[in-house]
Amino acid sequence: MKLTTLALCLASATALAAPAAFAQEIVLKASHNANADEPYGLGMEKMAELLKDATGGKAAIEVYANAQLGDEMESIQGTQIGTVDIAVTANETLANFDPDLSVFSLPFLFKDSLQMDRALADPAVVAAVSDSLAAKGFHLITFFSAGTRHIMSKTPVETMADLDGLKIRTMQNPAHVEAFKAFGANPTPMAYTELYGGLETGVVDGAEAANTNYYAKKFYEVAPDWAMVGWLELVAPVIMGEAAYQALPEDVKAALDEAGAEAGSFQRKTYRDSDEATFGKLEEAGVTVTRPELAPFREAAAPIQAEFVQSEAQKKIFDLVQAVE
Repeated sequence: MKLTTLALCLASATALAAPAAFAQEIVLKASHNANADEPYGLGMEKMAELLKDATGGKAAIEVYANAQLGDEMESIQGTQIGTVDIAVTANETLANFDPDLSVFSLPFLFKDSLQMDRALADPAVVAAVSDSLAAKGFHLITFFSAGTRHIMSKTPVETMADLDGLKIRTMQNPAHVEAFKAFGANPTPMAYTELYGGLETGVVDGAEAANTNYYAKKFYEVAPDWAMVGWLELVAPVIMGEAAYQALPEDVKAALDEAGAEAGSFQRKTYRDSDEATFGKLEEAGVTVTRPELAPFREAAAPIQAEFVQSEAQKKIFDLVQAVE
């Protein structure tokens, strides 16, 4: 008999009547919206392998790629109602459920991808985020990465001043929009699926992205200039419902958290390696790479950080991240 997490939640209410329920195999459904061979998928498969080994097959994770169980919003909601057990989601989506996590959407929050990696593994940071998410009904398993974000454009960006007036597509996130206004650009909302056509026709002059998706989506064909700004390290929390997590046996909970921590570290390194490998492909494709001075960008971003760090929980997470060397 295989029990999903939803069944486990129901079983917890009658544990005395059915003490043998947890002796059965536990199968957790995990959802993400990337291809199976991309860093999200590789990270989740690593977690599944580690959990299976740690529990001797008592607990397993079935990984569903390419949004088979729904998009990110639907997957998060799925963890609340039991149709999804584990969800990988962009921080910007999860912040709709827990505004304290909007801290991770701030420009230049991290010094670079390596400092982000250390911060996301820091016990104090993990504990602060875990407490915030638990209060909203979620359990933090680990953090994945969705890459270091740079700026693509149809003309070279040698300095921040070159962004003046350019229509730059950003995510529909208040901190992102305000950041690009501060950089001098005109942030323009547009569906990601429409971005290639928008660049091709001049509806927008550029966008922000990571090496990996800039190359994979062939945006370089219509926006061949790539400014290495690293304005954002995109965080992707991996979560499950708090009630469902608490319904798991203690040994499985411990094994899942340990597998999550190790898989998170593995995935973040995998994304860094992917970004580095992809950069070489961009150069081979003839992309014009520029490296603007970052100090003006950081100075422009400072007021954005002050504006969007408001609650005590946000201030705590922000200060803890900044304290990690």
